[in-house]
Amino acid sequence: MTATPNNIRFNEECHSITLRRRIVILIMSVVGMHANHATADEPDLPKRFSEPFVEHLIDIEGGQLCCVQRHGDGPTLMLIPGTFSDSRAFARLVSHLDSSLNLLLVENRGLGRSWPPPEDGSIEQCAQDELRIADELGVDSFFVGGHSLGGMISIELARVAPERLRGVISIEGWSHWTAARDAFAGDMASTLSEAQLAEQAAYRQDVLKDWTDEQRSAFGRIWRKWDGELTLKETQLPVLELYGDRGRATATREQLRIPDRENIRLQWFSGAAHKLPYERPREVATAINEFIRITEAQTLP
Repeated sequence: MTATPNNIRFNEECHSITLRRRIVILIMSVVGMHANHATADEPDLPKRFSEPFVEHLIDIEGGQLCCVQRHGDGPTLMLIPGTFSDSRAFARLVSHLDSSLNLLLVENRGLGRSWPPPEDGSIEQCAQDELRIADELGVDSFFVGGHSLGGMISIELARVAPERLRGVISIEGWSHWTAARDAFAGDMASTLSEAQLAEQAAYRQDVLKDWTDEQRSAFGRIWRKWDGELTLKETQLPVLELYGDRGRATATREQLRIPDRENIRLQWFSGAAHKLPYERPREVATAINEFIRITEAQTLP
């Protein structure tokens, strides 16, 4: 086959990403080797939220779900972290969110203080867990948003419980696994510094310290077994899609598999990649605050 400019560029991008992944793997190995010998040079892990946040533990079959709440008298916003993240993934974001929001930071099974890991996890199961949390806390209507896998779960909630939602916020939450390939050639971290990569690697290791390799592998594949594109084509809910451009020309909606509809707003962040709540917390919070404010104003009688 004759190489085309597009193929050459794609291969070059993949080679660059592969090198960066090798660096991340090396960093994670070093972090693991020194896990019991902490030094002042090692990355600081984000801490669990304290007052005014409170933790709710909700019983499920064989375990519990955890939700971290910051009470507010405004609209409820449920935020769902990514695949191997807990509520701490939003540590940089929450201080910039409107203080009136009734904020719920949920933790999926096996993550944070939700335990144990799922035996046969799926995005559909996660969505039902989030509804269980909302029911237990007496929340009938809410905005839902999430990062990465959390964004996918938010879109799934728009499919299964649209009557409960006021709006959907997907932060780099693919509508289909091919979007990560077609829009960004799998680039998740090219804008992070080596220090930031090390910090993220240490955090991930801490989150997964009690998981088996089999559990990690199984849960890490669930995003490839789901398709939310049809939901985005059909939902009448307001949707906010947030993406980092990786310092390149922005991907097309077709590549992202996000339909061009009036109720779906696509917003780009220049020079950022997949870890938007970590890289650009203030700007992401500003976009979320504005989305909620405008949506609420449009729905008032």
